[in-house]
Amino acid sequence: MIKFGKIYSSLTRLQRKKSLIKTRFSILIVLLFLSTIFSIFLGAVYVPIPTILKIVVIQIPFLGGFFHLSVNPINYEIVTVLREPTIVAALFIGATLGVGGTIIQSIFRNPITEPYIIGISSGATLGVVLVLALGITIFGIYTESIFAFIFSMAIVSIVFMVSIRSGQISGLFLLLTGIALSYFVSSIVAFLLFSNIRLQNEAFFWLLGSIGLITIPELIITIPVMAICMILSFIFYKELNALQMGDEYARSVGVNVNFSKGMFLILTALSVSAAVSISGLIGFVGLIIPHISRLIFGGSNKLVIPSSAIIGATFLLICNDIARDIARPEILPIGIVTGLLGVPIFVMLMMRIARGAYET
Repeated sequence: MIKFGKIYSSLTRLQRKKSLIKTRFSILIVLLFLSTIFSIFLGAVYVPIPTILKIVVIQIPFLGGFFHLSVNPINYEIVTVLREPTIVAALFIGATLGVGGTIIQSIFRNPITEPYIIGISSGATLGVVLVLALGITIFGIYTESIFAFIFSMAIVSIVFMVSIRSGQISGLFLLLTGIALSYFVSSIVAFLLFSNIRLQNEAFFWLLGSIGLITIPELIITIPVMAICMILSFIFYKELNALQMGDEYARSVGVNVNFSKGMFLILTALSVSAAVSISGLIGFVGLIIPHISRLIFGGSNKLVIPSSAIIGATFLLICNDIARDIARPEILPIGIVTGLLGVPIFVMLMMRIARGAYET
C-alpha cells in the first residue's frame, strides 16, 4: 500500500506538471495570436476595422473569392504590402533570434552569450557597408541582404575554423575568436563610416535594426531558411541537452560532441544570418528570450526551443508595434525599442540568476 501510494503521488505530480506546461504553452500561443491580430490594426494611416477584416477574408484561398468583397485599393496596399510583411518578418525574425540564443547559450553553457557573439553581426555589417561604400548593385534591390548573408557566413566560417584544436571544437576558443574577430571587423566598419559621412546616414537604420521596409520577395527567400533551421534544431534537442551538461557528459551518453556542436552552430549561423540580412542588427532578443523561457519551463530544450520561438516572436512583434506608433508618422528603428525594453528585463533576469531562481 505504501509503494502504491508513492507511485500514485508521483503520477499525480507528473500529471499536474504536464497540465501546467500545456496551460503555459496555451497562454503563450494565445498571446502570440492576439498580438498578431492587434498589429494588423496599427499603423500611421488609419484603415477602418471592417475594411481590414474584408482584406483578411479576401486573402483566404477559395473563401475570399466566394464572398466577392470589394475594398479601396489604397487600403488594400497598405495592409498587404506594408503591414502584413512587417508582421510576418517580426514573427520569424523574433523566433529565429530566440531559438538562436537558446542554442548558443546551451553550447557555451554561458547565460550571457547570444548568436551575434560568433561574428554574425559584424560580418553582416561589413557586407552592407561595403555595398554602400563601393556602390555595388549586382543583385539589384537585394544586394545589401545577399552581401550581409554572405559576409556573416564567411566570418562565422573563419571563427569556426580557427577554433578547431587537434580535431576538437573548443568552446573557449570559439568564444574568444568570435569576440576578437568581431572587434576587428567592427573596426574596419567604423573606419569606413568615419571616412564617409554619407555612409553613416545610409547605414543608420540597418545598424539599429529595422523591419518596416521588408518586402514579400525577401521573406520568400529567407523564411524557408529560418524555419528549416529552427525545426532541425528542435528535432535534435536531446543532443543539445547533453551538450548543455558538458562535453564529458555528452560523450558518456553517446553524443558525437564535435559533430553536434558543428551542426548546431551551422544551423544557428544560417538562420540568424538570414534574419539579420533583411532586418539589420536587432539586439537583446537572442540574449533575454532564452532566460524568460527557462524561467517558465525549466532547462530542457524540448520545451525551451519552441517556447523561445513563441516568446521571441511575440516580443519582437510588440517592439515593432511600439516602434511604428510611438513617434508617428515616423517609424523608429526597432533595435532602439528592443534595447530600451531589453536592458531592464535583462537586469531583472540577472538578479534572479544571482539568487539561484532557476537553472540556466
